[in-house]
This record gives sequence, structure tokens and C-alpha cells, in this order.
Amino acid sequence: MLRTTTLLLAFSFCASLFAATGGPDAYGYIWKDSNEADGPVFNWIDITTTGTMVTGLGDDNVVGPFVMSTDMPYYWYGRKFVWVGSNGYIAFNGGNIASPFPSIPLAGGVNDYVAGMATDLNFLGTGNNGRCYFFDDDDLTIISWVDVPFWNAATDYSGSNTFEIILNKTDSSITVQYLQQVGTVANGSLAIGIESVAGSIGLQHSFNTYPATNYAIRYYMPPSSSLQIRDGTVAWNTAPGSGGVFRSRNGAPLQLVSTALNVGNTPLTNFTLDGRILNGAGATVVSQLVPISQLLPELDTTITFTPVFDPTIAGTFRFVSTVGAIASELVTDNNQLTQEIVVVDTTTATQDLRYHGPTDNLAGIGWDGGDGGVGVYIKPPYYPAYATHTTIRIASDAGLAGYTIKVFDDDGPGGAPGTMLDSVQVPLGSVTVGDQVLPLSAPLMITSGGVYIQWYMLGPNVNIAVDANPPFSLRTYEVIGNIWAEYRDRTVQDFFLGLRLSQVPVHDIGCTGFFGLADGQDVPGQTAVRAWVTNLGNQPASGFTVNYRFANGPVVSQAYTGPVLNPGAAPVLFTFSSYFIPTADLTADLCAWTTMVDDASALNDTACVSIHTFVGIEELDALGVVLAPNPADASVRINGLPSGMWTLRLMDATGRLVRTESFSLVNGPLVLGVEDLVGGAYQMLLDNGTGRWHTSLIVQH
Repeated sequence: MLRTTTLLLAFSFCASLFAATGGPDAYGYIWKDSNEADGPVFNWIDITTTGTMVTGLGDDNVVGPFVMSTDMPYYWYGRKFVWVGSNGYIAFNGGNIASPFPSIPLAGGVNDYVAGMATDLNFLGTGNNGRCYFFDDDDLTIISWVDVPFWNAATDYSGSNTFEIILNKTDSSITVQYLQQVGTVANGSLAIGIESVAGSIGLQHSFNTYPATNYAIRYYMPPSSSLQIRDGTVAWNTAPGSGGVFRSRNGAPLQLVSTALNVGNTPLTNFTLDGRILNGAGATVVSQLVPISQLLPELDTTITFTPVFDPTIAGTFRFVSTVGAIASELVTDNNQLTQEIVVVDTTTATQDLRYHGPTDNLAGIGWDGGDGGVGVYIKPPYYPAYATHTTIRIASDAGLAGYTIKVFDDDGPGGAPGTMLDSVQVPLGSVTVGDQVLPLSAPLMITSGGVYIQWYMLGPNVNIAVDANPPFSLRTYEVIGNIWAEYRDRTVQDFFLGLRLSQVPVHDIGCTGFFGLADGQDVPGQTAVRAWVTNLGNQPASGFTVNYRFANGPVVSQAYTGPVLNPGAAPVLFTFSSYFIPTADLTADLCAWTTMVDDASALNDTACVSIHTFVGIEELDALGVVLAPNPADASVRINGLPSGMWTLRLMDATGRLVRTESFSLVNGPLVLGVEDLVGGAYQMLLDNGTGRWHTSLIVQH
């Protein structure tokens, strides 16, 4: 399928324009066709009954890898894995090639492939009879496209093409045969040829020229090549694929790892691998230059750099790795690889996970016919991650079409899109050009892996915005007919498509202390229980219960009916309507706690104090005892106290024990010094072993 910005291209329909031979390319490959006397003889090999049907092909995607039983010699190296493209090519390193198709050779983009008939083909659509088969043995690997039509915007598909690529592993030749060719490609291009892993080396048979029927082309590897290819590249940063990553600000440091690869045919000696982190302004934050003494052809070496990247500042960073100091290097445009790193401030109420920057290219992207979409893979920087919205920028909606936003789990084969987690439709007439934040049908709790966000058109001429400014995430996809493929321009574009996280809801209420009660306090009688209640979560709280209990006594419970407690608000003093009344002489814990549905932690619900309770206490004046003076300044006389052994306890207004004295009294008053006490009200408790009495004392200096 074509993007709406694709240009019309001119084609040649004349098979007689084909030369009988071509080449050599820089390595020495030549080709001959079946019009040449000593060229290949067209001999169609039908593998529809002996081969395996290739499933999963659609419009603009690639399937694989398939493992060949023996290596296929190709240029100066060998290949064992092969990917099959829906658009009429095979690739030895994967990669999606789609309209507009590149001429051959062309460095950059997808390299290392054989274009049998690389053009805009389509396996989708009701009644489409297009099929593909794969056959492999020790000598031959054959891939056949059978009755595969061109993509067509009006009718989904038109025409029919049957051709095959034959890899001969015994003589290292590649043969392409064309059995049938009917119809023309719509607004696309067509390439036939081979290209090496070094994209600047390859051999093109033809471009924008339709092949004849009952026609064969054979590419011949030279028996030897004098071309010395010195070519180093960076295979990946952090992990294979070098996809963008999200990190938490002030989170764990990122270990910088890169792999250098020798893609030439001669050893590389005494070269370097430079790894560095650049901030948004392009300034170097972390760097190290590592010397590599030798690397043999087709081998790689993985370097773990000594410094790490400490993500202390939120923003977009680049992990740039570069191979250098390679003498007489043939290809230099593959020496550097950039990985996007987005550091997110996870302390904010919401965080937008997105790889795009603030500026789009003003044109956006859509698909001809209005039946297509794009996607992006997002892996949160922490777990659990609570996703509440998707974010998008619509560049234009000239066709007044709607669209859908879907979220898929990465539980498909090999981490591909699997279970659909959410779907939101923005219907015709509701589309707004510009930035939108769209709520999910229900929040998603992501506990591992990541999710795929998909934007899909519901009609023609609606475009999603595109960011064409580096760095690029390499996490983008194109989606046609529910078939996902790596986005053809993922190395130079990102979509304005992201995921918004909110703080994970934490419902957490607890009692954090008492008012008027403290450890060691004496409680001789009826006492009000007042506890501080605090919202320890991040969600407003109400509708919970507060409880208290002394020792193993009964639980007193009361519903909280006060104002809603907001996160971070000051504690609220909760007063129980039921007083605490001591029933025994006992030292034990008085505890208060909260109960609430979905409370996050029971460990912070409870507060306790150890108190002493007393029962059977009478007023001291019942003995005819008088305190004077009261209020007292320096001392107080206790007159009329019977002779005997006495224990005196003095408690302040909060019930805290401030003094304990034992004494023997014989026919006289007791004088108690109070000059060291803070002014205020005190409770005095006297005990002679046969009874307890209490009275009030005021200290006033």
C-alpha cells in the first residue's frame, strides 16, 4: 500500500528493453537472462505441493526468519537465515521494503536482499488468491510468489504475478524466474536486482520495467574477487534492534553496551568504538573511546563501556556509537548508530511516554484508500505502570474521516502485538486537528513488558503527524489489514503517538497517633479517645472506619463522616463518641486503627500507646484532706492525710506521669515541692495499699 505522499513514477512495459547481460558490480557479480545463448533456461519449478506455504503475508510486511539447511554463499559472506517480503523480495537480515522502492544499490535503509520483483504487491482482500511458498534442501532454496496481485486503492488488488527466487547453494548462483505477469502497479515502483550488506555494493537488473513472462535471470558470483572490503559497523546499542527506551529520572543507571561488526571480507585491525551519551542540546554527557585490536570478517565484538549513564535530568538523550580509525574503509555511512533514550520524571502526577519531539513535518502520513494505520511500541520505565490515556497529533483531516486508537499487549509470538487491551473510536465529525489526549475505555495496569499503540484510519485523507527530527525510536510500525510490519521509514521518522501514565492509585488510610494520651500515662477514669487519622495514599479517602481497643477488651468502631481526606493533607483529629472507661488495674496497649476496602498497606493502619488504668478511686477530700495553697507556687501542703506508707503519682493535663514518690507519714502534713513543675493543671493520685484517692492541683508561678 502507498502513503498518500507517494509520487507517480514512469514505467517501461517493453521486455525487449532488457539487456541479455549486465554487470559486473563492484564485487564482480554479473547477470545473464534467458535471452542470452549461454544464459539460464527458463524452467519453472512448481513447489506448491513440495514446499511450505508462507503464512502471515499481507500488504507491506515481511515474515521470517526461515532457516536454510545449508549456508547460501552471497557476496563475500554466507547466509543461513532468510526473510520473505510480501512485496516480492527476500532479505538476509530482515527489514520491510515498501513503496517507493529504492534503486539498487543504495546505502542506508534495508540492505542485504534479493529483489525478485520488488513492487507494491498485496496478499489481502476478499477473494485474493495470492500465495507464497518456501522450499529448502541442501542444494536449493526456492521462494515462489503465486498469483499475487498488485495493490490497488479502489479494489484492494488487481492483476496477477507468479515468479520465484532460486538460491543455488552448490554453485552460489541466484535465479529469478517469471511465469506470469498481468496488470500494473498503482502509483508505485518496481526494482529487480541484488544488494549486499554494504548497501553501496549491488547489481540492478532493471528499475521500473515489467519483466516478461517465461523469462529467467541468473546472477553469477565471481569465482574470486580482488575487491578488498574494509567495512565496520555498529550492529546494535543496548540490545539487538537498538529500539528506544524510557528511563526513570533518578532511577537505576543505564549500562552502555554496543556491538561492533565486521561486514567486510578482510580483518579490521587497530580501530576504535566510541560510545557517548548526548543531551538534547547535543552536548556530551558520558563518553569512552575503546580500542579494538582485531576483528575478523563476519564476526562481532560486544563492548561494555566503563561509564554508565545516570539519568538525573528528564529529557531526550542519544546513545551514539561510532566505529572509527578504519584504514581505507569502503563504506562509511554505516559507521554510526544512534539509540533514543527518553528520561521521564516519574514523580509528576502524569507522565507522557512518547518518542516524538514537539515539531512535526506539517504533512503527516495516511494511506491511500483510507484502510491503514501506524503503531508504536512503548515499554514503561517502571512497574506497575498505570495507563489512563493515549496521546496523538492529527496533522489533517481533509476527508473528514474518523479513526480508532487501540492498545495491544505484547503477548503475541516473539513479543508481537497480541491481546487487544483497549479500543477507542473517534468517529466522523469528531476528529480535531492538533494534539489530543484520549482517555482509555478503562485504565490499564501494566506489570511487565510493554504495549503497542495503534492508530487506524476509518476513511481516506486523515493524516497522523510525523516527527522527522532525530533521534528516532526504531519502534514504529505500519499496520494494514491487521498485519503489523516494521515501518518502512522508521530510521528517519517517528509518529505523534504515545501513552499517558498516571500515578498508580494507592488507597491508604492510617491512624498515626493520639491526642491527650502518651506512653506510661495513668488513666484513672473515663477518658475521651482522640486519634490522628492520616491519608497515606495518593487518592482522596472517605467512607472508612476508625476503631480502638484496650488490651483484649471489646473493639469500639465508628464510621468516619468528616470531610474527604486528600492526599498530602494534614492529619485529622478523630474523636470517638464512646469514652474509654477502665475496668481493671492494668498496664496494656490502647490501640486505634482504620479499616477501609482496598487499603494498600495494613502495616501503617495502627497506632498504640501503653497506659496504666486504675479503678475504685475516690476523691481525696472524702478523707477530710486539704491541699494548701492551691494554686501553689513553690510547694503545697497536704493536711489531714492519715499516717502510713503512701505512694504519690503526679500527672500533667495530658495524663503524662511527671513524678512518682513513696514516703512514710507519721502525724503530720506532707509538704510537696512544685517549683520545678511547669505551670498548669495536674492530677494527684495517692495510694496507701488499702485505697486510692485523687485530687486536682494547680501550679501557678
